[in-house]
Amino acid sequence: MLNKKKEWILAVVILLATFLFFSPVLKNDFVNWDDDINVTENKNVTELNAQSITQMFTHTVVGSYTPLTTLTFAVENHFSGMKPWVYHLNNLLLHLLCTLLVFIFLRQLGASLFITFVTVLLFGIHPMRVESVAWVSERKDVLYGLFYLLSLVSYITFHKSRKLVFYFLALLAFVFALLSKIQAVTLPLILILIDYFFEGKFRPKQVLNKIPFFILSLLTGIAGVYLLGKQGTLETNAVMPFFQRFFVGTYTLCVYLYKSYCPTDLSAIYPTPEKLTWLFYGSPLLVALLAVIVYRLARDIKEIVFGSLFFFFNVMFMLQIVGAGTAFLADRFTYLAYIGLFFIMAWALEFLYNSRWKVSLIVAGVLYISVLGYSTWNRSQVWKNSETLFTDVIKKYPNSSMANNNLGIYYRNQNQNTKAIEAYTRAISVNPNGFLGFSNRGELYFQLGQVDKALSDINAALRLKPDYSLGLSNRGVIWGSLKKFDQALADLDKAISIDPDNLKAYSNRSLAHYSLGNFEKASQDATIFLKTNPDDANILNHRGLCYDQMNRNQEAVTDFNRAIQLKPNNGIYIQNRSYVLAKMGDFKGALKDILKARDLGIKVNQAYVDMLQTR
Repeated sequence: MLNKKKEWILAVVILLATFLFFSPVLKNDFVNWDDDINVTENKNVTELNAQSITQMFTHTVVGSYTPLTTLTFAVENHFSGMKPWVYHLNNLLLHLLCTLLVFIFLRQLGASLFITFVTVLLFGIHPMRVESVAWVSERKDVLYGLFYLLSLVSYITFHKSRKLVFYFLALLAFVFALLSKIQAVTLPLILILIDYFFEGKFRPKQVLNKIPFFILSLLTGIAGVYLLGKQGTLETNAVMPFFQRFFVGTYTLCVYLYKSYCPTDLSAIYPTPEKLTWLFYGSPLLVALLAVIVYRLARDIKEIVFGSLFFFFNVMFMLQIVGAGTAFLADRFTYLAYIGLFFIMAWALEFLYNSRWKVSLIVAGVLYISVLGYSTWNRSQVWKNSETLFTDVIKKYPNSSMANNNLGIYYRNQNQNTKAIEAYTRAISVNPNGFLGFSNRGELYFQLGQVDKALSDINAALRLKPDYSLGLSNRGVIWGSLKKFDQALADLDKAISIDPDNLKAYSNRSLAHYSLGNFEKASQDATIFLKTNPDDANILNHRGLCYDQMNRNQEAVTDFNRAIQLKPNNGIYIQNRSYVLAKMGDFKGALKDILKARDLGIKVNQAYVDMLQTR
């Protein structure tokens, strides 16, 4: 009884320390690195209903199938709106639950209280955890981690009790983990590793009750590769030849090993090196040496084998030997994997703790934990907003075009246009072959009225990426502003053929059709846009003008009514409704509208007012 009380006291101490060191995240904002796509601008998040839930489970987000993660965002938005602290708090709470489950998992394995305490404390407060906790979009890490660990705990309970209910609970939790993040596919290997830990050896029969788990992993893995390929983020030779990627894999493995003990120079982005150095080519030797050591210890020290394989199995698909996306290294890839390395560290420290080095070990341990906690506290503040995040990346990697681009987007959204132009220009200078820098700068130039510069930049972006739908859409807008509507339509038609979901292209094409007098086509494009964005007052007003031109007066009034309901102080909308009401013979309503439009600052035709007053 006393021992159990001590266990829970230690668990609470770890959870409190973890919460304390991560508490700065509660003051953080969303960042413009996937938080917009996954959360703030994701229609399946902003509108929680049967249709949006169906969309979550039948579609991907940037090539990733994470419906359960998206569902948690939608629930948060439904009850609390887009308050960043709510999302950050829930990320932190999920990390605390994962930390508690690691404690339970290790105790179920039979780890001593010392090993459990050290392992779980390191897991809870380690700076490499910050990316998974502080980045709202990485909810998938802490969520899949929760279900992954629940599955392990349930399986161990089944292993000890042989009660099938726990086996099915483990299987169900695994399904939830897969629905949260594809990285969960490694779980069946860990289940076999658990059998090894209890039985002291690997046996073929250990695979039998894992077959359902392996089937789920295989199906998820195949689907994941397909979706990444379809999205265009699965690259095997685009950045470097495959044989070089082998050295990248062994190098990143060594870096993850190093950062588990010495987490320095952490960054949200680690740019892929332009050229491999001797460190890359020498890394396989170190990996081979470590593998030999683990193999030789396999018969006598199962803790080292368990910890090493736990780490390797959970990180092996993230080593970028087959490149998925642009991430070269990523702190988030080690979220669960580090449990294995921390377990080995704790196991080794227990020997020293039980020797004459006990006092020295305690002093050194307190200092080390303090340094880690302080680093986590500071690192959590780096994620405060897009400016602090990408400024930190640029300080470490000035040649990161992605960081400079995203910093430019942040400044543009803050109306700091000079800083935004400077950031985009830096992105172009460090990567002249990157189309995004030109495209983003071109958009801003157009916004600032510098049409010639805008057209030059957008043309440069499209030379680098001719099938860039957004770039074609933007150039279509520029042609439209120059009254070259045929050229505008050509670009916008192509943009939509490349990406039928490019809603901006539909709205822009609608405007071009209207300018050419193609009112039916203009209204059709506006309708397509409004199916996804039914509360866009400007497009409702625009479609109302289309209907007005086609003498579909009642439909026009309906659109103007809705636009005015959304923006009741927009005099233009009210003036437009006045004209249609007058056409319909409602002169009293038309007069009331035009007078209100005038009160709102719209310059109205006095002859029109006089005419209405005489009717």
